[in-house]
Amino acid sequence: MAFPRPITTGRLSSIGDSQAQLTATIRKAKRGVQITADASNPSIIYVGLTGVTADSADATDGYPIAAGDTVVIPTRNPALLYVIAKTGSTGKLWWMII
Repeated sequence: MAFPRPITTGRLSSIGDSQAQLTATIRKAKRGVQITADASNPSIIYVGLTGVTADSADATDGYPIAAGDTVVIPTRNPALLYVIAKTGSTGKLWWMII
């Protein structure tokens, strides 16, 4: 019986109004990346590609993740994902490559 491949996890703290790369880990995901926003986040966190914005531009706004919510982003390369929060707010999230 084959062992399951290892799971890679991480946390990103102090997400503010400047985009931050979710992870620099270069590891091919099988299904994508699961992201969970901290339940005490003061505002929505947005996830997208480089240049992601937080509810300010139709063409570049990321996918919103409310406090306490979890989303799976189907991507093979987690290093392409960036996160951002609204102006003046900070947040925290956890991620897992699956």
